[in-house]
Amino acid sequence: MRLHHLTDAVLQSLTSVIEEKEAVAFLLDAESSRRLLLLRAILDAVSGADARPGDADEVRRAWRLLESAERSAPAAFRRVLLDPQTGVWAANLLRRLSRRSPEATAGEVPLRVELGYLRQWAAAVFAAAGVDFRTRVPLRDGRVFLPGLGRATVGGDPWGTAEVWGRDGVVRVAAGGVTVTLPEETERDVPGWEGQRRLRAEHAGVHLTLALDDLGPYVPVPELGAPRRLSEAQFASWQHWFECMWRVLVDDHTDSARALTTGLLSLVPLPRGERLRARAASSSDAFGCLLLSEPDDDGVLPVQLGVAVLHEFRHTLLNGLLFLSPLFEECDEAFYAPWRDDPRPLGGLAHGAYAFSGVAHYWRARGGEGLAGFEFALWRNAVRTVFETLRDHSALTPLGQALIGSLDEQTAGWHAEPVGAWEQRLAHLSAVHHRATWRAHHLRVPSAHARELADAWRAGRPADSASRPDPTLDADPHACRLDTLALLARLRLVAPGEFDALHAMTDPGSVVPGVVPADLALVDGDAATAAKLYADELTSPGARPAAWAGLGLALAECGERGAGTALTERPELALAVGHSLPSPPDPVALAHWLAG
Repeated sequence: MRLHHLTDAVLQSLTSVIEEKEAVAFLLDAESSRRLLLLRAILDAVSGADARPGDADEVRRAWRLLESAERSAPAAFRRVLLDPQTGVWAANLLRRLSRRSPEATAGEVPLRVELGYLRQWAAAVFAAAGVDFRTRVPLRDGRVFLPGLGRATVGGDPWGTAEVWGRDGVVRVAAGGVTVTLPEETERDVPGWEGQRRLRAEHAGVHLTLALDDLGPYVPVPELGAPRRLSEAQFASWQHWFECMWRVLVDDHTDSARALTTGLLSLVPLPRGERLRARAASSSDAFGCLLLSEPDDDGVLPVQLGVAVLHEFRHTLLNGLLFLSPLFEECDEAFYAPWRDDPRPLGGLAHGAYAFSGVAHYWRARGGEGLAGFEFALWRNAVRTVFETLRDHSALTPLGQALIGSLDEQTAGWHAEPVGAWEQRLAHLSAVHHRATWRAHHLRVPSAHARELADAWRAGRPADSASRPDPTLDADPHACRLDTLALLARLRLVAPGEFDALHAMTDPGSVVPGVVPADLALVDGDAATAAKLYADELTSPGARPAAWAGLGLALAECGERGAGTALTERPELALAVGHSLPSPPDPVALAHWLAG
């Protein structure tokens, strides 16, 4: 462990829209030191005055074993130290030890099992190095996980112990009369043993290797659930997808590809999500780990998988920077983010700006037509919107201001770059619809003003725009799939046959959740039909807030720009008036009335 100093060169690299290998290596070194500090904090917590003597003694013995493993095989020790599983284990355990009572609650693993990870770590290092050793490790539901190597199933007492030993390069795990012998190539499966498989790709002399983590007991993002062991066919699919993606990255995004070879460590596979709504996530506790759902297996898979990987990798890099120096102070505000359904805190907004500036750069390099043109136009607008919010915000630290200022400067000229007219239209519809729908869900007009507007409407008086107070933020937990128009735009660009088939259905939402016929008509350019369908919905019970945004866009495309703008800029007003009246008003007439 050593001190880490952010040099000007590293800082310039980390505040760029492009990922660079040298900066990633710096963050990885810093992460190794942070992990060692976590280990020391765990040792101190277990040795504290409130700790049980047995736990403290066991951890000290395991610590000495781990020190011996590091001396025997320092490279293998560092690999396990930086394994994302180790990061999640250490962070979770330290949080648990910080509680008033760290003993297991309902559904928790016994504390001694968590502390025993130190022995599993040491055993994995000894095994990888081919050093003779013998130790006892805890069982977790009858299994022994050796980080970086794989998982042995021996049964017996679910929370008992197993013996692990190595002799002459052969490693065995035994418990309850069952002995499992690890294969020489630990990635292979043999009876009782599931190997830690790795994805490998090579193109133009650039090699990528990362673990496919479908075995680890520690889930980086618990909300997404633990992965299940993939079949050989599923693993082969991931291998094929990564090979296809890698050719795209190496050929067209070379610097980013080289950065990934240094800092991309593991992939946690998730089941396939909704069509063109792939799930992706990362965790600040698991540097270099990405959680990705199976991609849509069509012609744009390589580029879509590539941008998903780079997007989440940039979150990893920013997390690494945040561990070294804060970018923002405490802030109670919540903000609009063009890539989220919910209001975001300042930190989440900065994270998104960092990730999506890289996303926009990725699509910019792929041209201005088709899917790339649409995505570039969409995300360059998104980051500009967020930089307008973040620029000079008082809660940003000097480093945070430098980061946002650098990204803002690098992306500023992108808005004048040409993209296809159709792609620009789809990006405009998607961006405006998302923001307007977000406002309709999360912004509330003061009740007194809503009543005044409703009274004026019923009396035939004009709406007084000069006296309108600002709405208040009241997050709607049910807001979801606000990206409906963006999804349909992608579908029309990459799979027009699917789009047409969906367009012909009376209930497209049964196939693509959140979609109604009016949305399809709007994306397809039939604004008049879209306006009628949205108006019909808004005069019926249970109308979606998104329908006001859709009607506003349709009216604007029909030439009724004032009425359309009134609904897309402040849809919460129309929603408030509608809720204050005994029956739904004529939505088109209301839009014109709000426009004055």
